[in-house]
Amino acid sequence: MSKLIIQPSANKDARSHYVDTIENAVDFSRLKPFLSNNELSRLKEIYPEERCYIWGVTPGGNNKPSWDRILRGDVAVFSRDGKIYASSVVTYKLHNQGLAANLWNFDKEWKKR
Repeated sequence: MSKLIIQPSANKDARSHYVDTIENAVDFSRLKPFLSNNELSRLKEIYPEERCYIWGVTPGGNNKPSWDRILRGDVAVFSRDGKIYASSVVTYKLHNQGLAANLWNFDKEWKKR
């Protein structure tokens, strides 16, 4: 059974990241330097148009155990100001710090975690 995953996205950075990688699909040419051939092949099977939507979480607090429980087919909902404003279905999951840095320009404090 699919789970419902609530993704808070209220702060300024999260809103900006939502626009960058959810409202606007990410071209595989941006992903390629960070993915193995196997990962890229799998994504091409899911997204033959070679563009996909990406969301990530920082490793602090309870995020890591929650992230570990996410499975393909789970439904993610994005929330802000106490309301759900978007949803998506999880199709693929990976841990890739380099890709995250490239997509979202995470700060030095996050790198230390």
